[in-house]
Formats: sequence, structure tokens, C-alpha cells
Amino acid sequence: MSPATDQTAVRSRTPVGVLGGLGPLTSAEFLKTIYELSLGEYEQNSPNVVLLSDPAFPDRTSAILAGNEAVLIEPLTSSLRRLADLGAEEIVICCMTIHAVLHLVPDELRNRVLSLLDVIYDSVGETGDRHLVVCTKGTRQMRLFENHPRWPGAKDHLVMPDDGDQDTVHQMIYRLKSNSSPAEETPILYGLLEKYSVSSFVSGCTEIHLLVKHLMASGECSCVDPLVIIAQRLAEGRL
Repeated sequence: MSPATDQTAVRSRTPVGVLGGLGPLTSAEFLKTIYELSLGEYEQNSPNVVLLSDPAFPDRTSAILAGNEAVLIEPLTSSLRRLADLGAEEIVICCMTIHAVLHLVPDELRNRVLSLLDVIYDSVGETGDRHLVVCTKGTRQMRLFENHPRWPGAKDHLVMPDDGDQDTVHQMIYRLKSNSSPAEETPILYGLLEKYSVSSFVSGCTEIHLLVKHLMASGECSCVDPLVIIAQRLAEGRL
């Protein structure tokens, strides 16, 4: 097939939607990851992706801890609908915490969302290792991992930090949101892995993708990151 024919075929493919801006650095880095893993001889063969980056979303953890999840539903629903209107049949939300209210959006939109939790549980089941769960306070308070149907079969492989360390993780995540250097946050992560006697971690907040990319570049990464896994699936044509 000639490159010109190839380009025409690619342009007609159904796009994958990415709801970003929660925060914006992560969704931009995720888009970069997709193309880093999928670029081949012809860039025209790369995945068709529609990114909607809207940082105006209310803070997910603050809303959930205040019991005000309702403020998240309208912007979440309208953003998913915009991506659906652009032809996205599968949508990745670059925020783990907001998955806690996903059940409150209309079925026809929710069914398009590729659950980051499902991706994590798929991989945890495959590795058999123990992983430290690195996530926000909102995710912990909503018991997002524990309320998943596959928690009973995976709980022995997931290690939750204690309350003090959860505060440390939460603060690290918000520094990453504010463009702190992933290299500066790495010692904190390594210290937690040593404390809990594990060699791997679960990226339970999409901001941790920034840290994962730093560790991947140094060749020192052992983790379950749903954004990397989804990007790999896209590159292999499995999404």
C-alpha cells in the first residue's frame, strides 16, 4: 500500500478520546507517550487521538472530601459528550479520582470510558507481585480500589500506605501538578517502596505518569501505569 493510500485510510479511523486537563501536564505527557510508542516509518499510521484538555474542572479530591461530588458531574458529562460528538467511541479520562463519580453520568457516555481501574486490575493479576498503591486522598477516602469487583482477588498484591504516608503521597502528587521536577520526587517514592518492602508500585493517580516517564527514561521503572499500558495497546492495535 502506498503512503498516500495509507494516509487516507488512517484519517478515516475512529478516534480515541482523551479527557485531559485534570491536570494538564499529565494529559499532555500521555499524548506524547502514545506517539512515542506508536510512531513508525509513516507518522500517518499513528493513532487518531482527540484530546480535550480542560483545566477548569473543580479539584476532584477537594470536592469529594467536602462531600460535594455533584459539582463534578456536569463538567464530566459535558466533556464526555463533546468527545463522543467528535466520534470517540473509546475515551480515556486522565484522572483516577474522578472515576469515583463515573457511575453518575449517563450510561451511553460511561460505556465509552476505558476504566483505568480495570486496566490496573488486569495487569496486577498478570504480574503476581506486590505493588504499593500511589494515589490521592480522594481516591483512598472513596475506597476506589477496595470497591472494585476485583479487589478480593487482588488485595494481597496491593499495599496501601498508612495515613501519614498517604499524606506524603498526596503532597507529592500536588507538587507534580504544579510542575515540580519528577527527579526531585523520586527519592520519596523509593523511600516508600523500601519502607513497605515492595519493588513495584501502582500508578493510582495519573499525575504519577510524569514520575513514571522519568523512571522509564532512566531504565529504573517497575510499576503498573494504566496510561503506559493503554498507550502500548494503541501502538499494538489492541484498542
